[in-house]
Amino acid sequence: MKRGLLLHILIVLMFGLSLNVSMHCFAQQNTIILAAKADAEFDAEEDINTTVWLAAGGLLGVVGNLPLGVVAMGGAYLYQPIPSAERLLGKPADYVSIYTDAYKARARRLQLEAAGKGALGGSAAFCLLGMVLNIKPWADWVFW
Repeated sequence: MKRGLLLHILIVLMFGLSLNVSMHCFAQQNTIILAAKADAEFDAEEDINTTVWLAAGGLLGVVGNLPLGVVAMGGAYLYQPIPSAERLLGKPADYVSIYTDAYKARARRLQLEAAGKGALGGSAAFCLLGMVLNIKPWADWVFW
C-alpha cells in the first residue's frame, strides 16, 4: 500500500516537473518572439519613408481621382522592403524569420496607411478643383 502511494506521488511530481520545464521553454521562446516583433516594428517605423507614399497617393489622387489613388495603394501593398542584414547577424533562425515577417507586415501597413491618406486627400483636392473652383486642367483627356 505504501509503495503504491509513493509511486503515485512520484508520478504526480514528475508530471508537474515536466509541465514546468515545458512552460519555461515556451516562455523563453515567447520572449524571443516578442523581442523580434518589437525590434522589427521599431526598425520598420524608422526605415519607411511615409512621405513618399503620401505624396504618391496624393499626386495620383489629384490627377485621376480615387481610382488612380488606389493604384498607389496597390503599389504600397505590393512593394515589400527587405530589412537590413546587419541587424540580423548572429541572431537565431527563429528570430530572423519572425523579425523579417514582422518587418514586412509593419512596413506594408505603414505604406498602405500613407498611400490611402494621400489618395483621399488627393481625391478631395480633385473634387475641390473640379466642382468648387471650376478649374479642370485635366479636361483635355477626361471625358464626362
